[in-house]
Amino acid sequence: MKRNELYAYITASFALLVPVPGRLAYGIVLIAMLNLLMLCATLFRRLVPLLKLDGLHPVLIAVFLVAMTVLFKQWLICFSPLMALVLGFAVYMPAVSSFMIGYLYKKGPDSLVHELFRNMGQSGRFSLYALGFFLFRDVFGYGTVTLPSREGLLTLPLVKAGEAAVHVGVFWASIPGALVLSALLVVLISSVTRALELARPDGYAGQEASHAE
Repeated sequence: MKRNELYAYITASFALLVPVPGRLAYGIVLIAMLNLLMLCATLFRRLVPLLKLDGLHPVLIAVFLVAMTVLFKQWLICFSPLMALVLGFAVYMPAVSSFMIGYLYKKGPDSLVHELFRNMGQSGRFSLYALGFFLFRDVFGYGTVTLPSREGLLTLPLVKAGEAAVHVGVFWASIPGALVLSALLVVLISSVTRALELARPDGYAGQEASHAE
């Protein structure tokens, strides 16, 4: 993972993962929305040059993402009013995250197919990371696995509500627990990335050159 991608993951993690309740069901909804926004925004940015509004490219992408989010929230209200109520303002966080982890704000000569593969690849990798994050909090924080449903949550209990494991792990269901978990994962990813860079044949030479400068 490149350093700028790591920074994007950190920003997206704190924006999308921390303020949301630690339930896999909410994670599934938000990650589905993230990928939909990434797909539609990548296609939309191809229309900007046709409208001869290249100077407004970042603004138009941001407005488009917000407009898509509003439409998605209306659909979510129709599908499950309870989920829409619980998520609240967090529904707008995938718009911020898609803008950060993708290349929607950069103009380049790449073909549409290349842009789709690049942006959806970034979105897909972050989606796996985010779903694992939500699953961990759901299992160890609540002792359940949840899925979206019209009634709000379809809950699949893994342990009984009164068992000690639930009380011990309830920290991971809280916002401080989400912050700690995010920080631990960022440190882990950063350490692995640095180790892989140093393991490459040119890694040590690159480090020496950077120190010399």
